[in-house]
Amino acid sequence: MSNAWLVAVFSVYFSLLIVIAVLGARRMKDMSEYVLGGRRLSSFTAALSSGSSTTSAWTMLVLPALAYIGGLVELWVPAAAAIGLWLSWTLIARRLRRYTIEAGDVLTIPEFFEVRFGDKTGALRALTAAITILFVVFYVSSGLLGGAKLLDTMFGIETNTGIFVTFVTVASYTLIGGFLAVSRTDVFQALLMVVSLLVIAAVLVGTTGSPFVDTADEAHGFFNPLTTGDGSPITVVFVLSAAGWAFGAFGAQRILQRFMAVEREDHITRSRNLSFVWIVAVYALALTIGLVAHSALAEEGMLHEVTDSERIYLVVSEVFFHPAVTGLLLTAVIAAVMSTADSQLLLASAVATDDMPLLKRLAYALSENRRVWLGRLLLIVIGGIGIVVAIAFPESIGDLVAYAWGGMGAAFGPVTILALFWRRFNVQGAFASILVGTVVASLWAFSDGGPSGMWDMQPATPGFILATVVAVVVTLLTPPPPREVVDLFDKVNTAQGGPSS
Repeated sequence: MSNAWLVAVFSVYFSLLIVIAVLGARRMKDMSEYVLGGRRLSSFTAALSSGSSTTSAWTMLVLPALAYIGGLVELWVPAAAAIGLWLSWTLIARRLRRYTIEAGDVLTIPEFFEVRFGDKTGALRALTAAITILFVVFYVSSGLLGGAKLLDTMFGIETNTGIFVTFVTVASYTLIGGFLAVSRTDVFQALLMVVSLLVIAAVLVGTTGSPFVDTADEAHGFFNPLTTGDGSPITVVFVLSAAGWAFGAFGAQRILQRFMAVEREDHITRSRNLSFVWIVAVYALALTIGLVAHSALAEEGMLHEVTDSERIYLVVSEVFFHPAVTGLLLTAVIAAVMSTADSQLLLASAVATDDMPLLKRLAYALSENRRVWLGRLLLIVIGGIGIVVAIAFPESIGDLVAYAWGGMGAAFGPVTILALFWRRFNVQGAFASILVGTVVASLWAFSDGGPSGMWDMQPATPGFILATVVAVVVTLLTPPPPREVVDLFDKVNTAQGGPSS
């Protein structure tokens, strides 16, 4: 009976996604529609879509797990991520939208970099595209793994099969509807996520006798945001690591896409505020679930059910609710997975079609409609690579997300900010910054140990800092950008209060 309820709820949910995708597909005629929805996103859609595409399975599965194990000190990571999103909207959105329109209606960040720096070789665009796809693959794999964990909990489906089923589900409506459908389904999924988190948090707090007390003698610092779960004070490395989650927002291309796609420039402030309120609510509720779950499960005698901390959301959904409600709550996890995976897959397929040298040559030889179909084919190919990575690294969703989010921020965050604000910034500085950010973030992500846990730091922090320094130094040591590049910069920034010299 429980499985019947779960299947029924999930079937209704998936049917709604397909309806939204089909409606969106009716207006999709060219790559601009497929990649940016014709720049027609309303302030509400842009806000919730950017927020939900930021969250992923990390918010529903990993964040409650971190709080369940480490306590209130884990609030610094989502706090930094929320601040990063707000700053990204504030600093980047308006200028990036205007620049991409003035630069010939460019559709992707790799193309924007090529035009912004006047690179005639195509090398910068190709490098940016390749690195984008690299990080997208890891992000998609984290979502597929999150979906697999859910399907295992719901139906006992084996992990590898669950990974494949999750991909087929996400790819189906993304292929049909493109960017506009993805953004609109993200709104629906964002609302489902916040309602589900609110229901669980309210029930756990309301039904637990002592929800906010330490449940183990060794957990002296569990509800202290300045100490770890064992009572040790937080360190400089911890603070720098948390800051990395803010840096990631500046280079997350799926968020930058939403900035480019907002229908009107005067909608940006409203979108930013809505997005910030939504993401703060979601993070706060996910933290609350993790903080209270230990006490709640202990009172029910169900602590033995938690064999994997990343399943804590799934466990409390089953223990405390009727199967029909459980179906809705577990569907919210799929919503979190899909709202990020669909954006990532669409981003990667657009970048592969428009920016990878050989594929770009093929794409531009095709009609607009066939270019869209090429993008859909590449979406399947990139998703297939994501499946392989998810199968190869099945241990932790958190590790995959940390690398993908941090790597994207380190590789593209400094370049994006400097490109929009620094008139003197040139192609040599951009090249060097992207390479250094990618290499440093990758080395940091796959290394262990070090003094005071240095190698455990979020890879965005060292990558972002070093990439910024390298960008400035290399730019000052090489010739200034050509006149036409500076003229475009001045044209875009004149109405923004004047260019930086």
